[in-house]
This record gives sequence, C-alpha cells and structure tokens, in this order.
Amino acid sequence: MKCVRKPIEVIAWFDMEGNPAPIRFRCLDEQQEMAVIKVDKILKKDLDKFAGNRMIKYTCESFMQGQVRPFEIRFEVDTCKWYLYKI
Repeated sequence: MKCVRKPIEVIAWFDMEGNPAPIRFRCLDEQQEMAVIKVDKILKKDLDKFAGNRMIKYTCESFMQGQVRPFEIRFEVDTCKWYLYKI
C-alpha cells in the first residue's frame, strides 16, 4: 500500500457511545475528479497516536476498478477530520 495522507469527505454512522464507522468516502483521484468509494468491509479498527493526535485507524477493503483493494483511513478525534492514509 502507498502512503497518500490526503483529506477526504466521509459519510459515517455513529453508535450510541459515539464511535464512528465509515460507510463511504469521496476524494480526488489521479485525474483530479471526485471519486466516491464505498467501504465494503472494515477489517480492523485501532486507536493510534500520530504526531501526538489521537486517531482511530480503520483498515478496510472495497471493490475498486474490478478488484478488491485494501486501504487505510483515519479519523482524527480532536478535530473530527478524516484522512485517506494508505491505498
């Protein structure tokens, strides 16, 4: 997986305790067009610290371009921002 760390727009649902779970996200692709990617499966969820910021790290997979591809997205807890970290 390649590290990209770019901000994304995410649609997520939150459980009763306030824990987010991503459903789909939107980001710029290689042609500088907005691409919508549906999160088919969340494989792993971890709490992490990146540069002192608390983050929730999601290892996911989706069906993209005719194949199942893994990727990693992160939710920064303090600022409520989402990032596509690895794809």
